[in-house]
Amino acid sequence: MSVEAPLRPVPVTILTGFLGAGKTTLLNRILHADHGLRVAVLVNDFGSINIDTQLVVGVEGETISLANGCICCSIRGDLLKTALILLDREEPPEYLIIEASGVSDPWAVAETFDLPELRRFFHLDSVITVVDVEYVRKQQYYEDLIIHQISAADVVVLSKVDLVSAEQRADVEQWVRQIVPRARILPAIHGDVPMSLLLGVGRYKLDVQPPVVSRLHAHDHDHEHGPHCDHDHDHHHDHTTEFSSWSYVNHRPFALKKLRTVLQDLPETIFRAKGIIYLAETPGRRAILQIVGVRITVSVGEPWGDTPPGTQMVFLGIPGGLNGDALQKAFDSCLTDVPAQEQVVGQQSWFRRVFGGT
Repeated sequence: MSVEAPLRPVPVTILTGFLGAGKTTLLNRILHADHGLRVAVLVNDFGSINIDTQLVVGVEGETISLANGCICCSIRGDLLKTALILLDREEPPEYLIIEASGVSDPWAVAETFDLPELRRFFHLDSVITVVDVEYVRKQQYYEDLIIHQISAADVVVLSKVDLVSAEQRADVEQWVRQIVPRARILPAIHGDVPMSLLLGVGRYKLDVQPPVVSRLHAHDHDHEHGPHCDHDHDHHHDHTTEFSSWSYVNHRPFALKKLRTVLQDLPETIFRAKGIIYLAETPGRRAILQIVGVRITVSVGEPWGDTPPGTQMVFLGIPGGLNGDALQKAFDSCLTDVPAQEQVVGQQSWFRRVFGGT
């Protein structure tokens, strides 16, 4: 395809971080801020339903959802093609944000945009890694991946700092500093960070190597993962061997009390879930489900409008940690055709019982 190069290369920010860290929240902040830029967004999500695309509220015209898979693996070609097509629009973007999935390798995406043939079109402005200060040190099974994502950043946003003590926040900040000493570290509550510290940061430096992971935690590894690693784990890596994914879709409403019980009793092998749910208690509005670690939130969102009401949820867990038949049976038991007497407004927050919640 032939695309005319812009007068100046379009700056690119890669937004990365582990599952549930708060990337979409930060993205919404960026897109709704008063920065005066035409921002185009590439949103990709790991799992069989592109939930994140639906959760980016109010910017559907500037958000492009790619095919399922990891940005740095199976759809790298689509990413480049889509980015170039954006430049051919009547009003091309002045800034490009790539929201990488929670299992992506940002080093591979950064290398892509540093290719010599693309430098006329794009320049990599920054890699922002979002870190959940409450939960990040509890993800031992995926610590290598999380360290790898942090090591790519020149900006690290510490999310959910309001949910932890000053001591825990300082501990996580020191740990991040060990991984990426050069990065600017910014605390955030609900993604509230000054835009001047996120966009237009400067030209990203790709010549920094990731740290040796074994120096940063107790596990022992016989190699390090870097942007120029000599084995091909970046491009043909099958994330289904590291994560289990299960999806639920239904067009009947849930009874909230039954749904709460099922969600609170989810097995601890499930560490992340999100989705849009149809509640009998608020039939005219979509509800948004978020589960990260121990915390469950269900918040009432926008009216369904012309969209038929229905539930779409994605659950992620460790390999072999999702019993699809049991989950299907549990969620089907929450369905109801009886109009609810009570109404739900605002946000409901619960804790999972497997972690000691009530």
